[in-house]
Amino acid sequence: MIGTERIVHDLSVMGYVEVEVREAAGIKYAILSGFDIPAGSFAGRVIDLAIPVPNDYPRTVGASIHIKASPHLVPLGNIPGLRNVVESGLGGDWQYWSYSFILPAENPTIELLSKINEIFRKN
Repeated sequence: MIGTERIVHDLSVMGYVEVEVREAAGIKYAILSGFDIPAGSFAGRVIDLAIPVPNDYPRTVGASIHIKASPHLVPLGNIPGLRNVVESGLGGDWQYWSYSFILPAENPTIELLSKINEIFRKN
């Protein structure tokens, strides 16, 4: 199992049973609506989280997360060493947060969600 089939399966095992798969500009996304940020300065905020999913996921991983929140969590812009936030290809309500992810072969989706939660803890 690879690609969106793999991430949707893994996320459902983790308790995220309603994962929408959407494609925009040739990129597939796994979208978690109602994602509760567990820690950091945004703890308790509920957002929509879109994770880009390459066709060969988990061998390769998208280098970003996309966030839809009202109001936005942060303004567009770059803070060196912390975050780079630009407009998302998913539309005007979405922000692209640039990050590089390196995942282990074992339990890659668990590690990916852990790294995403770490991003929120640091911001």
